[in-house]
Amino acid sequence: MSHRSSISAQPAGTRSAAAVRPILTRACAVIAACAMLAGTAACGGTSGASPSNTASTTESSSASPSASESSASSSSDETASASQSASASAAAASSTCAASSLSATLTQGDGGGAGSSYPYLVLTNTGSADCTVYGYPGVSLRAGGQQIGAAAERDDSVTPTTITLKPGDSAHSQLRITNAGAFDESACGPTQADEILVYPPDQTDSLPITTSDYTGCSVADTPIMTVRALEPGDGAQ
Repeated sequence: MSHRSSISAQPAGTRSAAAVRPILTRACAVIAACAMLAGTAACGGTSGASPSNTASTTESSSASPSASESSASSSSDETASASQSASASAAAASSTCAASSLSATLTQGDGGGAGSSYPYLVLTNTGSADCTVYGYPGVSLRAGGQQIGAAAERDDSVTPTTITLKPGDSAHSQLRITNAGAFDESACGPTQADEILVYPPDQTDSLPITTSDYTGCSVADTPIMTVRALEPGDGAQ
């Protein structure tokens, strides 16, 4: 009995191993296929992420020049505006008559009376372009290259206006020069003038007029001259 059991048990064991082998083979094949699928999926995931990142980078890069262009455009506009403003200011400043483009002369004006003379100071545009004058010239008597007494005081009986002088045009200002003999000699210190020095409005360069018609007061506190604002024309009737 014991011998039969041993013989019958051996074939059964042999059949079990044979049956298990195909199952293991199929399982290994399934595992290998899964591994391949997993690798492919992993590669596909990486590949899929890369275009997304590339697109994002491209979009970011394309947005950046747009911001730069906007900034450059704004800067360009500001520069153009500043340049135009500076040009306008320069044009306005250059329209003022420079002393170098004017000549200065004295005419008889309103003559004299009551101890004073009333000559006209005439400024003429000797340049090649239009220019403007406004307000009061500076005027003083001189002798031997030195100022005699005080400069002319302003007479506000004429309202200042901007006067455009075309080449050859003139503007005039009435002066009043008091005769030195009208003052006490000690208060005046009479001195013969040989020149009237004229500063056109807003200019630091002067124009000399040679004359021997006037005697000034060397005492600076004695007012001997007044000057009106410039008016159009040379004042001739």
